[in-house]
Amino acid sequence: MLDTSKWLKEKISDYKRFVITLLIMSTYLYIGTLISLYEYGTKAYLFLYPVMGIALVTACVMTWKIRKWKKKLVED
Repeated sequence: MLDTSKWLKEKISDYKRFVITLLIMSTYLYIGTLISLYEYGTKAYLFLYPVMGIALVTACVMTWKIRKWKKKLVED
């Protein structure tokens, strides 16, 4: 029981770090779209939108899992 609890806490902290990484990456990509749009006037930013969308959806799913696992920790 204790090992499972410790393992779950470590997994939650890993997921939190990865969610933060995804959010930072999405922010950089968004800034990149703004730069390419206003500075260079290219359409290259259209390729970054799907990547940003996938990263944000993944971050949301991982956040949902973290909340679910935290509830499980509190119950145990």
